[in-house]
Amino acid sequence: MKQNLNFILVFILLATLSMVNAIPHRLQKRSFSFGSCTPLKGKNPPPIISVEVASNTIVPGQTNTLVVTGMLIEPIFESTQLIAQFVDSETNNFIGEPSINSICGGAGCPIKGGTQFTTIIGNLLAPSQLPDEYSIVVSVIDEFKDILGCANALIDNE
Repeated sequence: MKQNLNFILVFILLATLSMVNAIPHRLQKRSFSFGSCTPLKGKNPPPIISVEVASNTIVPGQTNTLVVTGMLIEPIFESTQLIAQFVDSETNNFIGEPSINSICGGAGCPIKGGTQFTTIIGNLLAPSQLPDEYSIVVSVIDEFKDILGCANALIDNE
């Protein structure tokens, strides 16, 4: 009799787990990493900067925080900007508004070339509707719109 109860209990447990697994749900990819950016035609690739997402995931419709560090060849001045932008990987179109920040932050400018910097982007608003596959591009841009450093992450939620 006890074996029958154990068998019934195991059967109910397996049936419940299979039903939960059959429910359609979309898991958000929890980890991704930033790599180098594609160079513009006729240009060398910009130096890669290091970017970490504070929560290790991007939450659509919410503000996300990025920690950006790097060591650039060129000096960083007050006019140097740190820009983060979402990009649709299929169409290469920008999604939402870019987050434009001063790279100087608390470090103060100018920062000599070859000196490590750390800046926090605390206001990266992820659009509420993101495609299944998108990129986040973080760039350091000078006053002449030259890219001094860059990082790119591909996020695939399929």
